[in-house]
Amino acid sequence: MMLKHKWLMFLLAPVVLTFGFFLFLLGANYYYAKRATYVLQRIRALKIDNSSIAELKRLGSEHGLRYDEPDNCTDRPYLHIVSPNNQWMQSLLKSPTLARLGEHVGLRGWLAVGDIELFNQQVTGKVYAVAFFQGHLNPEVDLAAWDERDSEVDLCSYYPLKRHPGYAFRNATNIRSFRALVSTGASAQNRSRAFQFNLKCLTSWQECGQFSELMPAAWADYEEDGKWSEIHPNNLVWQVGTKCPY
Repeated sequence: MMLKHKWLMFLLAPVVLTFGFFLFLLGANYYYAKRATYVLQRIRALKIDNSSIAELKRLGSEHGLRYDEPDNCTDRPYLHIVSPNNQWMQSLLKSPTLARLGEHVGLRGWLAVGDIELFNQQVTGKVYAVAFFQGHLNPEVDLAAWDERDSEVDLCSYYPLKRHPGYAFRNATNIRSFRALVSTGASAQNRSRAFQFNLKCLTSWQECGQFSELMPAAWADYEEDGKWSEIHPNNLVWQVGTKCPY
């Protein structure tokens, strides 16, 4: 009887350990998702000036977060980055086997970051971004909100700016990427909509794979811009290779 009991414990031990391991990962994922929400709140309120450098460093020193500062960046834009310290989880879930198992218990590999952008030692913008991974190195879904003093987007590259100055979008469905962009001239309401993320998707058992789920307000605005462009055919006045008329 004792021998049978030992064999039963021996057979059950891997199951119990595996179950406990995934319970631990679920708890850690929930904690880091809360940290990601907190980073988003802080980035939303961050000023675009050099005072934000020290503030971002303080944020990165808080529990569950990490701060990364680039080296030797003098003549090009670079980012100071704060993120939930869950890179170890994302690395674990790069394994195709663990990624498949994780999907059954509501786990996906993800990273979330809050950045400030500097150029010539001056803060020029701020960013919040989220990326989801499924057992590989490149993101399956990648989305971000950028708030910069000066945007490179103009009417020639995004004609609906005529509707809402300072508020534009970049979408590249082939790499599952979406960007909401705000700059000088954007209204407070549009700036708020650009930085509206559904971070419940970080812990959802149902996979969130659509931009409309992850950035609902910005994606709705992007779709409205598409409808507006369809009924304003006169917007196609600029030809590639010619000077932008705006």
